Amino acid sequence: MRRVAANKVYFSPSNYYRNHILEIYGKKVVNHYELKDELELTEWLGGIIIIAGEKAIAQFVDDIKQATFLPSHIDEILHYIYTSPKTTSEEGYVGNQMMALHISGIDISTGKILDKTTPLPLVSPIL
Repeated sequence: MRRVAANKVYFSPSNYYRNHILEIYGKKVVNHYELKDELELTEWLGGIIIIAGEKAIAQFVDDIKQATFLPSHIDEILHYIYTSPKTTSEEGYVGNQMMALHISGIDISTGKILDKTTPLPLVSPIL
């Protein structure tokens, strides 16, 4: 299991938590809670983490790498991920595990992207 924390964790464009911890097992997010105290073996990642379907995240990461989608604000990223046909269609949702995506290089107070971001799907390290 991997425990990570970030400034903001999004579960939808309007549902997010500040200073939040996620527990990840394999590729699956298994638990989340508020960061109240420093916990051992917790990685502080900063930035934001987006929780969404694995297929939508994979498409987003691919489109960023190929430079077919170049967002300038966090709202554009959230809209792109949460309105993806892969997250809303029943066909795309079957077997679509919820996955965590870490994005850094964002001004948390304004949502403006400061530099070209490299999104990173979070997975537990292989032991």
